[in-house]
Amino acid sequence: MLELSRKSDYALRAVIYLARISPERYGRVSEIAKAKGIPQAFLAQILPLLANRGVVKSQQGAHGGYALARAPGLITFLEVIECVEGPLRLNKCVEGHHDDCTILDSCEMQNVWNQAQGQMVGFLKSVTMADMLKAPHHVPEIHQGPVTIQPP
Repeated sequence: MLELSRKSDYALRAVIYLARISPERYGRVSEIAKAKGIPQAFLAQILPLLANRGVVKSQQGAHGGYALARAPGLITFLEVIECVEGPLRLNKCVEGHHDDCTILDSCEMQNVWNQAQGQMVGFLKSVTMADMLKAPHHVPEIHQGPVTIQPP
């Protein structure tokens, strides 16, 4: 099954939380973890990855913690995911170099993988943390039908 890791999910939850709090305020790891249902020790490993890539910034001290490093509209789902996972790929053949592929000349699937990759990356790049500020805070536990998020 193809699915994003818990690490990506937790990173997104944390960044969305930081987008919702006052830009002047820093959220502590314990506060974010409790509010978003993330194991604190795991979150403490994820936030520095986001800080190293310029998504969040950190501050030491009594009023320290983490805050967004940029405006919510400038931080995308794709960027957060790739900060903690590396480049997002559906299949190895969408990487650009195919030295190890023995069927490249006759592959019927390459075009499908490339199109799907483009659509997935394009969509995740189009959804920003500013979009999440407009999203409901709570999704009902009993849900009828698929959930769709419309990019801006």
